[in-house]
Amino acid sequence: MKPHAQLIRATMLFVLTSSLRTQSGDLGDWFTRAPLPTPRQEMPHAFMNGKIYVPGGFLQGGVVTNVVEAFEPATNTWASISLMPVGMHHSHVAVANGRLYVLGGYETSNFSSSSRVLEYDQNNNQWIPKADMPRSRGAGVAVSYNSKIYVIGGVFFQVALATNEMYDPVENNWTLRASMPTAREHLAAAVIDSLIYVVGGRNSAGNLNTLEAYSPATNSWRTLQAMSTARGGLAAAALHGRLYVFGGEFFDPEGPGVFEEVEEYDPVTNNWRELAPMPVPRHGMGAVAVGDSIFVIGGGPVAGFGVSNVNSLFLPPATTTAVESDSRQPDGFSLFQNYPNPFNPTTTIRFNLPYDSDVVIKIFDITGRAVTTLVSHRFPAGEQVVPWAARHEPSGVYVYALWAGNRLIEIRKMLLLR
Repeated sequence: MKPHAQLIRATMLFVLTSSLRTQSGDLGDWFTRAPLPTPRQEMPHAFMNGKIYVPGGFLQGGVVTNVVEAFEPATNTWASISLMPVGMHHSHVAVANGRLYVLGGYETSNFSSSSRVLEYDQNNNQWIPKADMPRSRGAGVAVSYNSKIYVIGGVFFQVALATNEMYDPVENNWTLRASMPTAREHLAAAVIDSLIYVVGGRNSAGNLNTLEAYSPATNSWRTLQAMSTARGGLAAAALHGRLYVFGGEFFDPEGPGVFEEVEEYDPVTNNWRELAPMPVPRHGMGAVAVGDSIFVIGGGPVAGFGVSNVNSLFLPPATTTAVESDSRQPDGFSLFQNYPNPFNPTTTIRFNLPYDSDVVIKIFDITGRAVTTLVSHRFPAGEQVVPWAARHEPSGVYVYALWAGNRLIEIRKMLLLR
């Protein structure tokens, strides 16, 4: 028994475009991946063409570096790429139109602010100078939206800024946009739908828990529910319509330290909740979403100077979605989340049938390639259990889909970690 061709196409579309909603009651999980070859901090990173690029930063003792390394999550391996023409730290890093950009920051160990903009040419493994930022600064944040890059906040001569400048990589020019309501530096940001969410940071008043959202379409800002923990030097990433915030540092009168807290913001409810803490608390790192996971790499394990090579993968709370339109779930059919998840290399898939049915379960990788047909025969009514041993498949996100009686019932995702 084989599913109809249109159901296969529906599965592929779902794999590539599905939106997921977090289940309550789960705090997420942390996993360790291959360590960063060059331990460092103050180096935001970005995902491009299957790799996470980590440019520049501080080495031990606050020594600036021009090292650039790229991590490939699919193979859990690192590679070095061409050095930047100058060492930079506290830079602003983003990807637009399939190109990697390093915008401003500091070029010396004594915090000389820079307006330099560099574009990485992946084909020729070289860095290309582009139009300078209108205002030199470091410790701001860069985000890409609609093929433009927005550099927001930062610090110039120890003064926190509210500056918001937009870079157009195609025209290679800059435009001044509406300033952020709260001037700050060592902040973090991520894009969800049509808004840029800017969170945390610090200014002369100390660490902030401020959350403000910028609309590029209307060039306007709004203030949202503040984060539970005021912190600067944090990292943030967006995944499945929610904002995730990691780490940071504090300088209390009793002594400095580093945050372990992880918080999740839901724009729909305008509320925060605390998730599983970082196993290795850090500040001055980046965070980037890849598939269903968020990678948090490097950073400082103590407040101020200090470096680490930790490469952490955070898997947010388990997600699930019903299949829509022609793939709606009939009453009584259920496909449950595999267990364990993540797994290596064996996991168990459970499903429930309201009556005797012909069943097909197929497994796909995240590109939509069919990995295997796990089962294809008739099952009696009731709960069924089938194992899958992924003995020869690489680490990554996989999808399993259940058909019953030639009808697509439900689809779920799972994570193989070797």
